[in-house]
Amino acid sequence: MEKLNWDISHVIKDEKEFKKILNDLKKSFSRFDFYKNKLSPKMSSKEFIELIQFEEELGKKLSRLSTYLSLKSSLDTKSQEVMKLEPLLEDLQIKISDKERPISHWIQGLSEKNKLDDKNAKRLFSSLPQHEYNLNYSREKAKHTLSEEIESIIHKKDMFGIGVIPELYEKIITNFTFKFQNKKIDNVDEIKKYWFSTNKNERKESYLSFLNTYKEHKETIFTIYSAIIKDWKLEQELRKYETPINVRNINNHLDDKTINTLIKTCKKNINIYQEYFKLKAKYLKLKKLNRTDIYAPIKKKETKISLNESKEIVLKVFQDFHLEFYNKALKLFNESHIDSHPSKNKTSGAFCMSITPEITPYVLLNFTETKRDVSTVAHELGHAIHDLYTSDLPHSVSHAPIPLCETASTFCELLLFEYLLKESSKEEKRALLIEKISDSYATIIRQIYFTKFEMDAHNNIPKGFTEDDISQMYLDNLKEQFGDSLIIPDSFKYEWLYVSHFFYFPFYCYGYSFGDLLSMALYQQYKKEGKTFIPKFERILSAGGSVDPQVLLKKEGFDISKEKFWQAGFDLIKEWLEELKKLS
Repeated sequence: MEKLNWDISHVIKDEKEFKKILNDLKKSFSRFDFYKNKLSPKMSSKEFIELIQFEEELGKKLSRLSTYLSLKSSLDTKSQEVMKLEPLLEDLQIKISDKERPISHWIQGLSEKNKLDDKNAKRLFSSLPQHEYNLNYSREKAKHTLSEEIESIIHKKDMFGIGVIPELYEKIITNFTFKFQNKKIDNVDEIKKYWFSTNKNERKESYLSFLNTYKEHKETIFTIYSAIIKDWKLEQELRKYETPINVRNINNHLDDKTINTLIKTCKKNINIYQEYFKLKAKYLKLKKLNRTDIYAPIKKKETKISLNESKEIVLKVFQDFHLEFYNKALKLFNESHIDSHPSKNKTSGAFCMSITPEITPYVLLNFTETKRDVSTVAHELGHAIHDLYTSDLPHSVSHAPIPLCETASTFCELLLFEYLLKESSKEEKRALLIEKISDSYATIIRQIYFTKFEMDAHNNIPKGFTEDDISQMYLDNLKEQFGDSLIIPDSFKYEWLYVSHFFYFPFYCYGYSFGDLLSMALYQQYKKEGKTFIPKFERILSAGGSVDPQVLLKKEGFDISKEKFWQAGFDLIKEWLEELKKLS
């Protein structure tokens, strides 16, 4: 199994089918008018159910169209087919949004004509138990919804204005060429693999090549970021959200207090990582780590691992945990829903993309035969497993809120880690613990400090902060994270330029910290309870977005509003650090 290419015909076969679905959706416009005339507080439960089911089917078709283009674009960011079909979809989305808006305003209780009162809303919503939580939540969010006319203007502005800006960012960075060791590298993931090299000079040179390439475009990228932040602020104020991050929190179905507690607990535990980085310096026989060394392996020779070996290891880990995990992960291989290796114009990183409950998710990898790639395989298959657990839910509530999205993925990484740890020699255990603590830094503290940087950037760019100001702010952010535990080259002030989440999904990053610490708490329970824990975990995964995440977790014994809950994850990391010290 040298390389895997996905088969997207399970989403849409070709351009001809794409256009057929597009035309079918246009024919459905009259149904909106039919249901709009039915809107009334006296509407029967049967009519309301039919309305929601109509919207569900429409949503699934739209998801297939947009996913088809996304999957095509991720393999070729310059795809001519995507560029040709995208405007057709955008035009359709605008028309459907305009048709649907009166219905959503009525559900939220915002329509003056035939206004849906609370009593009748409760009656109608209860007829659809799987939708009930989200329908009620939409009424709670009504205070952030503007008039139909303004919402229509904002939607069009987003689609043809600020919505294009992140795509512009992606097209710019995929054109980057990195000069390294007398050769040119045209893929981000290819240059990034040297950050994990056993050779100190390779690590340093690859970082400098990477950061200097971004630095050359810093003014352009800052202009893009500044536009995103100012647009975010405009909508925040129009919709009367309290702060920039409050927009994301409410859309994540979480309150500010919970996220503030998460951030506070993470900041209190940075000493764990500062101590770890000092210990790692001794392993590498350095007086002090450089920032370019934090992901350095301690083994002198990095062992390559094939995709086939990775598949076998990960599937065995899933099978040992729970046969259902194994079966769900195997579906992606059997159905050719994975694209595995880097290529020119392919987007960097890795992702899992869900489409509809009936279609198996798709996974994109950029496999470069390193051991880290095995963890990535487990992580992305964990996302797919999570999505497959929600296949019995309606499309609109099948996807969990962002913080819960990382639960299964990071839990699967823990399963893999513990398996490899048991199978390893003393030297291999040291290497695994070092890698795992480094990874936990990257997914917890690093992401929280990304969030902290975003909070500062969103507050200060509208006040006139320049690119130099923001880059210095980022460097100060790094100094707070690392303290005196390592040396930070000045070039790292430009690292923020490549964090794509800042551009695509402001304030998304804390979702990784949330998911990692949550999965650690769940894993601790699994170690205590054994196989009896699995039904509890399956209930959490199967809920998707149909239940309040805080209520869902509390019901299973996890109170995410308490600092004690988040500290439990750091206690596990402390255990890893203590075990590493014993092996020293």
